[in-house]
Amino acid sequence: MKLKAILILLAVLAVAGTTYYFVSRPKPPPETEPKYYVWDFKMDDLQHVVLSLPKANQSEAFVKHADDRNFYFDVVNGPKVDMQRWGGGIPLLLSGPGATRLILLNAPDTKLTEYGFNKPNMTANLVLTDGSTYDIQVGDENPEGTTYYVRLASNKDVYTVDKTWYDVLSGIVSDPPYVPGALVVGVPTVGTAEVAAGSPETITVNVSNGGDVKASFDVTLLINGDLTETKTVTLEGRASQNVTFTVTEKLPGKYVVSINAKHNTTFTVQ
Repeated sequence: MKLKAILILLAVLAVAGTTYYFVSRPKPPPETEPKYYVWDFKMDDLQHVVLSLPKANQSEAFVKHADDRNFYFDVVNGPKVDMQRWGGGIPLLLSGPGATRLILLNAPDTKLTEYGFNKPNMTANLVLTDGSTYDIQVGDENPEGTTYYVRLASNKDVYTVDKTWYDVLSGIVSDPPYVPGALVVGVPTVGTAEVAAGSPETITVNVSNGGDVKASFDVTLLINGDLTETKTVTLEGRASQNVTFTVTEKLPGKYVVSINAKHNTTFTVQ
């Protein structure tokens, strides 16, 4: 019995020792693929951007203004880009995406054609504040549709970048980041402060489009808080116009006028 107990104890100790060895031994570092950057610069140095979608014959250009360091559409009196879509995200994406893979160094022309660089899906020309430039070509998708082939035009090294990088930047061209249309209502005025019962009163208000995109708006007249009339106006970006309403009140009293529930004014019916 004593011998049997000793053998069981030794077996338990052996199992415990083996378990401790495998648990406590140093673990090898995880294998990681090297991270490549097709290009790399500080996003604050980005000064001018031209993005093109050659197959769709579309392009947009943007320039950073020195006074406020914001980006604007690069046309005469170009509007400021919609900061909700631009923010710091677009300069960051342009300043150097981490490549998913290095595909081929110094690829021959036949390979460049195979990857779609003879008819690129997107090109980008980036100019930095010191005058240096980056010309970028984006070829085809990989067979799985998860990445795009990309290269600098100055060499023949081919990399892949994540599809989301391409999707965001191509969206800036196909759906430019203009500030969306927004109705701005001025202070309404009345034709006369006092009007006879049953006589018409005119109410005029200047409305404008505070965005850069043509849009239609409902302009609503409220009298004493009740919706009286609605007119629809269509305005080009940053344009304005006067809208006039005519009302007739039969009961004497003071009437409070507002347009889209803003900027009250009054008139009195005698």
